[in-house]
Amino acid sequence: MLPPGFYPRGVSGFRIHDLIKEYASEHRRVVFNGNGYSDEWVAEAERRGLPNIKSMVEAIPVLVKDENVKMFEKFGVFSKAELESRAEIQYESYAKAINIEARAMTNIASKQIIPAVIRYTKELADTINSVKAAGCEPKVQTDLLCQTTKLMTEARNACDALRDADMKASAMTDVAEQANFFHDTVCPAMQALRDPVDQLEMIVDKKCWPMPSYGDLIFEV
Repeated sequence: MLPPGFYPRGVSGFRIHDLIKEYASEHRRVVFNGNGYSDEWVAEAERRGLPNIKSMVEAIPVLVKDENVKMFEKFGVFSKAELESRAEIQYESYAKAINIEARAMTNIASKQIIPAVIRYTKELADTINSVKAAGCEPKVQTDLLCQTTKLMTEARNACDALRDADMKASAMTDVAEQANFFHDTVCPAMQALRDPVDQLEMIVDKKCWPMPSYGDLIFEV
């Protein structure tokens, strides 16, 4: 039983029940009780005619669409100029955040990870020579050396590509163009660097790796 005074003046419990029923029926198309992060929801949202905005950069222009500007102005929340300024700030904030992350990645890769992998490959090469001198075939060590060298080359090339993309983005003056370039070009370049580095982390001797692994952080801290 709800306490006295719970309902707004002039609104009965029955009226609230009717409103809930009315709104639930009217807006049923946006209700989804499955996994909202799954491909199932993407397909279902498309079937219902709902927009599928996949990133923050794609969401920002919605703020200044004509119908949304009219709505904000109608209720005296924001003017068109205020909405445009907020959209510009959002573009700038996104670009700055990705810029910081991209530069951090290139610095970590070039100054810590790649030098550590070089040291590990030297250890492998020395081990291969020692095993050969002992009269055995160092197949495992040779396979590891070839695999590690290949991934290190990929990481170095990806690091250079990311640095170039970040420099190009940083030189842009149009905030919307810049934010979209960070999203469309710099972010994929960041992923291209992460892929070989993640593989190297699973191969390189733990004592050579320059930073804690996920396992260290979860189980050993």
